Amino acid sequence: MNIIVTGAAGMIGSYLTDRFLKEGHQVIGIDDFSFGNEVNLPDHSNFTFIKQDLSKEKINVKDVDVVCHLAAFKKPLKGTFDTAKVMSNNAKMMEHILDYCEENNAKLMFTSTSDVYGNSDTFSESDAITIGPPTNERYSYALSKLFDEQLMLNKINQGKITGAITRIFGALGSRCNRDWSGAHIAYFLHLALTGQDIVIHGDGLQTRSITHVSDIVEGIVRMVNKINDINGEIINLGSDKEMTVRKSAEIIKELTNSTSEIKHITRQEAFGDYKEIMRRFANTSKANKLLDGWKCESDLTETIKNIINKWQK
Repeated sequence: MNIIVTGAAGMIGSYLTDRFLKEGHQVIGIDDFSFGNEVNLPDHSNFTFIKQDLSKEKINVKDVDVVCHLAAFKKPLKGTFDTAKVMSNNAKMMEHILDYCEENNAKLMFTSTSDVYGNSDTFSESDAITIGPPTNERYSYALSKLFDEQLMLNKINQGKITGAITRIFGALGSRCNRDWSGAHIAYFLHLALTGQDIVIHGDGLQTRSITHVSDIVEGIVRMVNKINDINGEIINLGSDKEMTVRKSAEIIKELTNSTSEIKHITRQEAFGDYKEIMRRFANTSKANKLLDGWKCESDLTETIKNIINKWQK
């Protein structure tokens, strides 16, 4: 197949690109390096790279079978957020992608986020969703992803494109960004390895599920291969195992033999007027059913050890 991967220089996008190339596909990677890193791009005869801001420009490539849309503006901390940019750029990118797929008869695989579940208790794809008050900028990333889902599903329901959506829970790998855009585990690892205090927002009793990127990539590849059968479906990909943020910090401190101190700040200091999501885990029963028994195979402690080994080389 000829496959476009947007966000190809990001963590998930780069590993997904590697997997497609390994399977013999032609891959066109698109990224503007807003969050991705050029060193993540492969040197391969079947890979072509285009540096492009998809919120400003449409794709100008022909003969593509599938677009895997991973590019997105993400969520930094309080004081560094541009809500309008997050919302508008993600929407514009999706509009350009949808137009391209419709005009070129390309199928679409879209990566959304578990953030859209807000304070859900079951994390089921069929849940009614309440994210949070629009007065808090922290929610704009989740709202932008949910809006993109709606744009895409509208096109699918009209019969104009074929595609599927995955909501990803806590992807982690050695190519992740080492700040908050790479999620709390990556940031904690960076702090521990550099001897800085590991700062937790709140009491640290909130739970998260963390998934090695290889499991996420496996799920996306299965979705791409079955895209006609799962047209219009939303499927969670992630671990169904939870760990408190405090426990993950303690494990990281131990595994790195770090002298870092574990400290706490209030959620308000980090995110403003924000109600913490106290629990998040992946309900993957649908993935298991529709994707030939897919399940998360990775272990969080082993994943952290693997990243430490690669970062210390």
